[in-house]
Amino acid sequence: MKYSKEKSNFGPRIYLEEEDKYLCVSFEGNLDLYWSFHNNKGIDESNEFIIAKENYGVYRLFDELFYDIENINFDYLDEEAKDRIRSINESLYNDLYNKDNNTITWYSDETSSKVSNYVEIKKLDETFNLKFNIQAPIKGYDFDFHSNYYIPIRFRNSGSSYDPFNVFFMKMYNDLDKIDDVNDIGHQIYIEEYLYNKRLVKK
Repeated sequence: MKYSKEKSNFGPRIYLEEEDKYLCVSFEGNLDLYWSFHNNKGIDESNEFIIAKENYGVYRLFDELFYDIENINFDYLDEEAKDRIRSINESLYNDLYNKDNNTITWYSDETSSKVSNYVEIKKLDETFNLKFNIQAPIKGYDFDFHSNYYIPIRFRNSGSSYDPFNVFFMKMYNDLDKIDDVNDIGHQIYIEEYLYNKRLVKK
C-alpha cells in the first residue's frame, strides 16, 4: 500500500493506494469528513479495498476504530453513561455495528439511508475489508452522487444520523494525518504491534 498526503485549504487529503484502486480520506469545506473510493479501471461489483496487517500503521487505526465503536469508548464517559448511550441509541448502535459478523456499516450522511452510498468495514483475522456500495435511486428521494469510477461516503460532523459515533471517524482521520509514510515503518511493525496489544490488554 502506498500512503501519501496533499495539502488543501481545510486539512490534508490522505491517499491510500493499492494497484488501480485508492481511498481518499479528506476534510472538506462544508466541515465534514469524506471517504472516497476510486477505481481507475471502473466501479465493479466488488468495490473492495483491503487494509492488510502488513501495513500496520493504518491497520492499527482501523482496529482502534472497531474497539472505540464496540465499547462506546468516549474518554469523557463513565460506564453508566456508556450504558445510557447504548440504551438510548440501541437501534442506531446495532445498525452501525454488527458484532455477529464483525462489521461496521455506515450509510453516507449525504441523503436518506434508503438511497445513499454506504461502506461496510469487515474485520477479518489479518485484514479489514472495505466494501463500497451504491443503491438504486427511489422517486421522491435526493440522489446520492457516484460515478463510474468513484464512490463518496460523507460523515457529517454536525447533524449526522450516527451522532455521536461520527466522532470516532474524525479521530481516525486526525491519526491518519500523523503517519509519515506507511512504507517506511515496515521494519517497526512488530514492536509497534507488541506495544499496541499491551495497551489493549490494559484496557
